[in-house]
Amino acid sequence: MALHTRNVYGDISIADEAVSMVIRKVARECYGVAELVSRRLSDSVLTLFNKEPVAKGIKLVTDGNKMFIDLYVLIADGVNVEAVVQSLKSAVSYHVELFTGMRVKSVSVHVLGMKL
Repeated sequence: MALHTRNVYGDISIADEAVSMVIRKVARECYGVAELVSRRLSDSVLTLFNKEPVAKGIKLVTDGNKMFIDLYVLIADGVNVEAVVQSLKSAVSYHVELFTGMRVKSVSVHVLGMKL
């Protein structure tokens, strides 16, 4: 499924994979995030064959002109979890809105553990 929006330039479609790549890049650069975690069995199977899925740890839902993003992450040991979560939420929201021109209604971060 793709994101669809309309502006003065016409109709624009952005693939979910493209948005997932932006989210993944932003999450990897965020201080304190160790890695994104698979949320599906198929992601784990692809990892066995040395192919990392684009949407690993990311769930993206669109409703009209709004996006809802869920992230599943491991946090690095010794950092303030709440600060990392807030930083990740604001960075993802900003970059996705800048990239797509659509509103990000919510970013939910699910911390599944800590990585030493």
